[in-house]
Amino acid sequence: MNIERRHLLQGLAALPLVASAGTAHAATNDLVLTCDTALGPAMMAAAKQFLQTAHIRVHVFPTGPGLILPQLAHHIQNDIACTQQAAMRAAVATGLVTAGEPRGAWRNRLVVAARPGAGTAAATQRIAVSDPTPGSDMDGPAILRRLGLNPATVLGVIDTDEVAFLLARGEADSGLLHMTDIHATRGLEILLAVPDDAAPPIIYTIAVTKRVKHRDAPAFVEFLTSAEGGKVLSEQGLEIVS
Repeated sequence: MNIERRHLLQGLAALPLVASAGTAHAATNDLVLTCDTALGPAMMAAAKQFLQTAHIRVHVFPTGPGLILPQLAHHIQNDIACTQQAAMRAAVATGLVTAGEPRGAWRNRLVVAARPGAGTAAATQRIAVSDPTPGSDMDGPAILRRLGLNPATVLGVIDTDEVAFLLARGEADSGLLHMTDIHATRGLEILLAVPDDAAPPIIYTIAVTKRVKHRDAPAFVEFLTSAEGGKVLSEQGLEIVS
């Protein structure tokens, strides 16, 4: 297996700067939410619906999963955080989120996908996957091994946004993506779903942070855990975990 690494580490350095833009909104009535990168499109869709129904704007800042807690610890303003369960438990343990606050449970399944018509052979050629970095929520090469895939070339990248980018440019024949990526990107065909024994389920939860500035923050959490909010998230590729 020829493994080609494309660590664009400058992207990691930029992520905290993007999220810190939330500070600019702290003096307004707008809410600031930070979430895992893969949740960005789903949360933006939910924020759009929430604005229409509650007339409250939510600014969404997708951030590398490994960088959300450091941002909260360094007092970067975020009213709400949505991230994976383990990270949220750590946020509670370190006092960044109040115990008992985390709500909801949404799963983001992983799939191997390609452009339409590529066929299953695409998974044996050039496949793009996320490397295990603070910007990613998976160990892509390890998942390929557990799936028994032995592609000719593995393109290691920072996160699934870049996987989708390489697929769109034709620089990869297939890629390991979240279901939210499939819904956000469109024009991709699922070749196979990743089973639980190949990758632990990715499940998110949401909470108002200890640094919350606005009284309306709990209302957005309530919206996401309501039937209306759940419908929006489901349409974006997330599964509600009962």
